[in-house]
Amino acid sequence: AEAAAEAAGGEVAAAPTRPDPFAAARAFEAALLLRPPESRSQRDPALSKVGEGLYLGGPAACVSWEGAQALLESGVTHVVNATLQLQHPPVPAGEPAFVAVRCAVEAGASPAGGGAAVTAALEEAAAAIAKSKSEGGRAVVLCDTPGGASAGAIAAYYLMRHCGFPLRRALDALAAAKRGQLLSASLLQRLAEAEARLAAAAEPEDKMKSREADGEAGGG
Repeated sequence: AEAAAEAAGGEVAAAPTRPDPFAAARAFEAALLLRPPESRSQRDPALSKVGEGLYLGGPAACVSWEGAQALLESGVTHVVNATLQLQHPPVPAGEPAFVAVRCAVEAGASPAGGGAAVTAALEEAAAAIAKSKSEGGRAVVLCDTPGGASAGAIAAYYLMRHCGFPLRRALDALAAAKRGQLLSASLLQRLAEAEARLAAAAEPEDKMKSREADGEAGGG
């Protein structure tokens, strides 16, 4: 049909475009791949800083004294364990115990009930990170692979839930922190749903603030 239209001297209409639901994910992947090759090939460090007082870590912290010592040297006080299997980090003699909580997020699964189990785990983990910062501490999210998808999803959700980041900005922060495991489609869907939910919850509060501001202006 396009060839016939061109032969007749007509113009071929462009196919309508649809919004890409994975645009943020594609941008995340592109940001990772654009990092210098030497950076991508380097061994993952013990910790990667995502934001002030928030780190991502791998299994080394849970299975070796050296890994636990790295947490202490970085000032980590709280641990969010995003795995089902790994034990919490050991505590070297004479050091205070980490405040640890397990919030396992299944990266590859799509739980029944619209991902309610994943959403609940993300909320619990984000609350634990927020609590650590309110107490003047630092938190690390540990996964069973360095920079694993579950830890990344928790960090992204925390930035959205407690720092007001949009999803795209949260994913950019992860990409800047380190080359990690890409988030699964299931986790990206949960995060996209969370972004919409948080935006909807903020609308009534914004409208109330606007009415209060209008009332003060009218009363003045």
